[in-house]
Amino acid sequence: MGRKAENQAAEHSVSPADCSRCNRHGEAFHCFKKKYVFDIDMAREIVADGREVFELDADDVDYSIDHCEINEGHLAHVDPQYPGIVAHLYYRDDDGTVVHAHRLIDGHHRATRCRQDGLPFGVHVLSERESVAILTRGPEGSKPPHLVADEVPSTTA
Repeated sequence: MGRKAENQAAEHSVSPADCSRCNRHGEAFHCFKKKYVFDIDMAREIVADGREVFELDADDVDYSIDHCEINEGHLAHVDPQYPGIVAHLYYRDDDGTVVHAHRLIDGHHRATRCRQDGLPFGVHVLSERESVAILTRGPEGSKPPHLVADEVPSTTA
């Protein structure tokens, strides 16, 4: 369990119907003190195109889980067979250079279940342009000009 999860008050034995995580509408993922906010609903629509699933490296699973809050009540009923989503992330380092990284933005509870059960965790990977399109908030440098499209990627065939 992540450090935050160990300190978090757990909701035990919560049914999916009563789970606060399962009953949210308009899901978003935020990181780096809410400097970055990703539209998870849009990301899920994009990856519903049948793209390949990749196994996330165990060290990356550990990092992702250790840097988020895990709700124990939700964890008990998530289905780890569904892949998570990884996005590209851009930020400026101290000397102003734009750094390109990757971040798990969806599937932290499923990843936790996989780690607990000794299973590999699969993810869909968004393209750089798709990642920028679903970024609803980010600091300067988080949307490199060459990746900003005039329109959001199509989610229909």
